[in-house]
Amino acid sequence: MLGHDLIDALKPYDLSGVGLGEGSGLGIPYETADLSEQALVDQCWDRIRPELVFHLAAFTNVDLCETERDLASLANTKAVECVARASKRHQAPVVFFSTDFIFDGFQEREYVESDTPNPLSYYGATKRDAEAALKACGGPYVTFRICWLYGARGRSFPASILAQAEKGAPLKVVADQVGRPTYTRDVCNALSRLLSADEKIFHRVAGETFHLANDGTASWADFADETLRLAGYSVKVERITAAQLNRPAKRPAHAVLSLVKTQKILGLRLRPWQAALADFIRERQNSK
Repeated sequence: MLGHDLIDALKPYDLSGVGLGEGSGLGIPYETADLSEQALVDQCWDRIRPELVFHLAAFTNVDLCETERDLASLANTKAVECVARASKRHQAPVVFFSTDFIFDGFQEREYVESDTPNPLSYYGATKRDAEAALKACGGPYVTFRICWLYGARGRSFPASILAQAEKGAPLKVVADQVGRPTYTRDVCNALSRLLSADEKIFHRVAGETFHLANDGTASWADFADETLRLAGYSVKVERITAAQLNRPAKRPAHAVLSLVKTQKILGLRLRPWQAALADFIRERQNSK
C-alpha cells in the first residue's frame, strides 16, 4: 500500500526493490530476498549499491502478530537490523517507518517524539525494538512514525467500511480509540517534496525521529461516518467500545502523535484528514 504510492512519488529517481514478494506490477527492478537473512541482504546491497533506503517491509496484521510472534519478530525487527547493517556499509541512510502503536495511549496530550514507548501489543513491541536496533547499528537513519494508514492498494479501513456498506451489512465501529487517519499518497508526496528540495536531507537529519500524519484527529467511528458521508451513503454506524470488539491485540486509546517537530524542522504539514479522505473516495469511485 505504501510502497506503490512511494514508487509513484519517486519516479524521477533510479529505484530498485527488494523483498519477499515477487514484485510484479511495481514497475521497477525487483529482487526477491528474505530481509531477515543478513548474507542475502548484503549481497543485494552490494549489487544495487543504494544511496538511500526506504524500509517499508513489515508484518502489519496487528492481531496475527500476537500468535505469530516469531514471524513478527523476523519481519519487523530482525529485517530492520539486517537492512541497517547493510546500508551502513554503503553509508546509505535508512528511512524507516514506525507506528503510533509503540505508545500505550494512556495520556491525554499528544505524544512527542521523545516520549518513552510502552506498547500494548506484540506488533508495537516489534516496532519499538526495530527503532532501537536501527539506532544501535550506528549508521545514518531517519524514523517516521505514521498512523492509521490507508491507501488505494491493499486492505484499508475506509475500503472495508465501503465494502460493508455496499453489501448492506451492519456497521459496528469502535468509538473510544482516537488517532490521525493518514493517506499513503500524502505521506509519499511529502517525502518526495523533501528530496526534491534537498537530496541530502536524510543525511542532514540523520538520527532523528519524526511524526508524519494528516492533520486533525478522529475516532474510528468518526472515520467511518466521514467515509460513508463522502461516498454518499446514509448508513448509520453503531458506536461500540474496544472492549466490546475484544480483538486479540490491545490498541492504544489515545495515541495522537504531535506533528510540531515535523513542521518545525522539515517544514511538512499534511492537509486535514477529511480532505485527504475525500480524494481517496473520489479516486476509488472514478476507478470503478
